[in-house]
Amino acid sequence: MRFFKKTVYLCAAVLFPACGGEEWMTGQDDALAQQESAVSSVSLDGCIYSISAYPQPNVTPTVYDVKLFRQPIPTCVYGYGSVTLGTSVVYEPTRSVAGNALGIAASYTKKSSLSGSAPITLSVHHVDPATLTVIRSSGLGVFMGMGNIVSENVAIAADGTTVTVSGSKTGVISGESGSGSHYTASYPDFFTSTTPPTIMAFP
Repeated sequence: MRFFKKTVYLCAAVLFPACGGEEWMTGQDDALAQQESAVSSVSLDGCIYSISAYPQPNVTPTVYDVKLFRQPIPTCVYGYGSVTLGTSVVYEPTRSVAGNALGIAASYTKKSSLSGSAPITLSVHHVDPATLTVIRSSGLGVFMGMGNIVSENVAIAADGTTVTVSGSKTGVISGESGSGSHYTASYPDFFTSTTPPTIMAFP
């Protein structure tokens, strides 16, 4: 069943150019729905790039490694490869990926501490599709850690250079405009600059 879902996601990425895009319990439900619509694999230059989270073996409490994989298919110009983008303690991250000729954009949520009060934050990475080197990393979190970024879905805008990440949250993200339980963070010239995102909140 998991393979079937990934196939559907890949088809969505090929068909749509943009792909390359409350309380805690309510947020969890929203995160599951968001992840179902998020694209976890993308096809680029004949290769399939997929993002997954795996528990580290023999580690208690559970620590998840968030990995980006490159799987060659007959027209792929590169071989198999992978890179670990980050880790999450106890919490299984939501994650998504998008890509175009400028690079791979990967995002995921994470928890950095076992503490129950530790917030869930967002990480966004620019990865070179040829070398799988992380070129740029960016993070977002709720102000003073008083809330969580519950879900995310990364996409590349029609201009091909702006990367957006959207999802649900609790609390106020540092630097956001507007208000509400959902957000969109827009990174202009994501692949060629370190310009910070514009963050909008909405109901």
